Amino acid sequence: MQNEATESALYELFEEHSSSLRARRAEQLWRTIYDAKSNPITIGTRALFVHWSQADSVQLVGDWTYWQPSAPMNRLAGTDLHYAVLEFPDDARLQYKLVVGGVWQLDPANNRVVEEGFGFNNEFWMPRYSDRSFLDIGRRVAAGQLERIVVESAVLADHREVFYYTPALDSFPPVLNLMLVHDGYEAIRLGKFPRILDNLHALGLIEPTAACFLSPADRNTEYAASDAYIAFCVEEVIPAAKNYFASRSIRIADTPNMVVVSGASLGGLLATKTALRYPDMVGGVLAQSPSYWWNRGEIFRSPDLRNAARLRVVIQTGTICDARDLASLMAQRLRALGARVDYFEYSQGHTWANWRSTFADGLRALLPAERSSSLT
Repeated sequence: MQNEATESALYELFEEHSSSLRARRAEQLWRTIYDAKSNPITIGTRALFVHWSQADSVQLVGDWTYWQPSAPMNRLAGTDLHYAVLEFPDDARLQYKLVVGGVWQLDPANNRVVEEGFGFNNEFWMPRYSDRSFLDIGRRVAAGQLERIVVESAVLADHREVFYYTPALDSFPPVLNLMLVHDGYEAIRLGKFPRILDNLHALGLIEPTAACFLSPADRNTEYAASDAYIAFCVEEVIPAAKNYFASRSIRIADTPNMVVVSGASLGGLLATKTALRYPDMVGGVLAQSPSYWWNRGEIFRSPDLRNAARLRVVIQTGTICDARDLASLMAQRLRALGARVDYFEYSQGHTWANWRSTFADGLRALLPAERSSSLT
């Protein structure tokens, strides 16, 4: 009810004829929201944003504007209160900033701040958003081991940084799944994927899985247009990972359906291309907000699609200025070609917050604990 009362207080200001009383009540409204750090006020599908500034122009920029300053706030006549009422899905989770007098800044009335690849943003949740990230399961669990190794590549004539993740298990099964994760450093730092893996292992929600977090050198080229990088991942990283874990008396499965590759954005495109190219070695894909648009949808014309029936694929996308159209189309195409596909949509944007909050869903679909033991 508090949110409804706050919203009503704003609308009542529109009817206030006394300019001095309107200014005083506007400042009181701002102070209430600012002190509670409750911006924006969310009710149903409505989000009420306010800001107090003498600037002539205040704009919102966020996931839903493609991060372009195209959502101006209105100024309440005779006051320094700027406001906007916007509609979003009632289960949305989104990020934004303010552009005040041309200067980008965080919202001082919202202390929910998250880090992305290009800095810090404010975040808000609509009323029906439910956190399913498994970042917090209500108790501490043993953390898996992360070790940074430099892998020398003959294919690339260069070296690459790899972080090996070993799950913290009471006992290891005869063989483990292996997951390759692209954008490895950001997946660790921003995605917090190792912690999610730790919690899912502790809860017994996924099969025991080791991981390699791979960091690119030239992301746009290697992820979108490099056959050599795909060869490096499969022909060099997977054998190197098996040797690494074998030196710790941990065996990685040799069957392709126990080796999966994941990535977000261009990494999701790369993950899909990798499995299609090497179905004898990689049997699973987790593609988050995949950039299937690259090179005018080149992947939809790939001769490697003939291998789709051999794959297990999970595709996830946000529905707000994300990869929805082509992600949905690819899910349909792969199903038609015989692949086993799970497709998920979320009321989120193209951010690490999206990929962090949905990574567990993808893992549980791709590597569920109840998978038949015959896979090994």
